[in-house]
Amino acid sequence: MTRLPTYRSLLFVPGTREDRFDKAARAGADAIIIDLEDAVQPSRKAAARETALVWLANNSKGVDVGLRINSPRTPEGNADLAALAASGLRPAFIMVPKSQTDIDLEIVSEATGCERILAIIECGRGLHHAHEIASRSPCGILFGGVDFSASLGADLDDWDALLHARSVISAACGTAAIPAYDAPMLDVSNNAQLIETSSQSRRLGYSGRACIHPDQVEPVNEVYVPTAEELANAKGILSALEAADGGVVLFNGKMIDRPVILAAQRLIDRARP
Repeated sequence: MTRLPTYRSLLFVPGTREDRFDKAARAGADAIIIDLEDAVQPSRKAAARETALVWLANNSKGVDVGLRINSPRTPEGNADLAALAASGLRPAFIMVPKSQTDIDLEIVSEATGCERILAIIECGRGLHHAHEIASRSPCGILFGGVDFSASLGADLDDWDALLHARSVISAACGTAAIPAYDAPMLDVSNNAQLIETSSQSRRLGYSGRACIHPDQVEPVNEVYVPTAEELANAKGILSALEAADGGVVLFNGKMIDRPVILAAQRLIDRARP
């Protein structure tokens, strides 16, 4: 399978707000997500679906555009799949909310013919099946922290309260060699907390984060892009590997084994020009 991109920022835009689609595409996010699920009232689902597909068919903004459908376990989700399949359109990825098992993703892939799936884990059952979900979600997994915390009665803003869930998702994504994306922050005015928690999730192995407002995009991009020092170190490791020509690899006096080499390559792959 072709290597799929890793994003730093994914910006949600409501499927009912066609007037914001172009603005979102120009906001500097690595990808935008037209949302047909949480951001759309039940009475407006059909209209949002039609609007999103028309815009996708004519999109030439040069930014990756994903589509968050409704859960395939719901009638609205089935309607989304039928409309997407009939349109013949292929978004950059299909985001599948409330993924509980890998069967959810299999249904979406088979119904649409699209394998570019990005799952959202936002309940205990989904977390229990995180590794199976990761195996069928080549575009990555988004931690649905808002719904997950609500299902537990946990504090969304307490990092420690959701650390276990974030860690499980990070481990599952690492095993499957796919990116993990952190939940959006609801307080769009608190950039200091956005940067702090994004830095924490990056240290945990997350590659990027969802955003719900254009003002969040730039701080998120800055956190998740590798620094010049990190890139230089990673490139030095790969250069040492090449120079060793099959022998023991040493870099800065340390012996470098395969996991370190793979981590260096992943970091370089994440770098943006």
